[in-house]
Amino acid sequence: MLRGHLNIEAGLRPDGRTILVRQSFQAPFHLSKPYWDGEVLQVRVVNATAGILSGDRLELRIRVAAGASLAVITPAATRAFMMRSGVAECRQEFGVEAGGWLENAPEPLFPHKDTDYSQATRLELAEGAEAYFADVLAPGRAGRGELWAWRRLSLSLAVDCAGEPVLRERLAGSGPELARRAALYGGAEAWFGTVVIFSARLVPDDPVWRAVRSLHGKGRWVGASRLRRGGWIVRIAAPGSQSLRDALAALREIFAEKLPHLRSDLRRV
Repeated sequence: MLRGHLNIEAGLRPDGRTILVRQSFQAPFHLSKPYWDGEVLQVRVVNATAGILSGDRLELRIRVAAGASLAVITPAATRAFMMRSGVAECRQEFGVEAGGWLENAPEPLFPHKDTDYSQATRLELAEGAEAYFADVLAPGRAGRGELWAWRRLSLSLAVDCAGEPVLRERLAGSGPELARRAALYGGAEAWFGTVVIFSARLVPDDPVWRAVRSLHGKGRWVGASRLRRGGWIVRIAAPGSQSLRDALAALREIFAEKLPHLRSDLRRV
């Protein structure tokens, strides 16, 4: 049973370089050495334990100051393990000031058999802030025959921009309940991805949306909707992990034409 936390704040130096001005973390979180690629400060957040266990209470608070640019990456999947009793919780808060940039690019969440896990995420953006926020859910451990086998899962996302609520959503239910939703997409092994984007550089008639719609097909469902305050949400339902990874990689490449911070190579170790 862990009470872990991760608090970081990215700020801007006078020479235009982004640095971590504050950082604090406690197991199971570990922060690897940040890497500045000339445009974006890349920070890799590692769970130093096997994964999330019953009784764990985790908190993340990440802030980006005005003019700073930060990419938060998890190099390994997050696993919520079997919980014979008890629950695990994670609370995440992300904030971006005007002129700041945040990319959140986690690996998938794998809920294991009989897990009971809830995750609540809040993203607060000032007017003029930019963000590319991704979230990925696996149906379980397909190689072990554990599809949709969790006891309870609750994932919520709240997004505010300039103090105005622009998105409130929650995915919750047992594994069997969500398996029935996955069946609507034509396959038992549906993988789900959500990308929330905020930038004044994107407009409704931009050619990028034709490129986004072109990702739909071959068993994969892709759709985009406009939010208030310069926001957009793209949803993906894919028939397998590689199909989803390919779609997310293509999506990032498409938006990099308008959002230059996405040209940062996140594969660097």
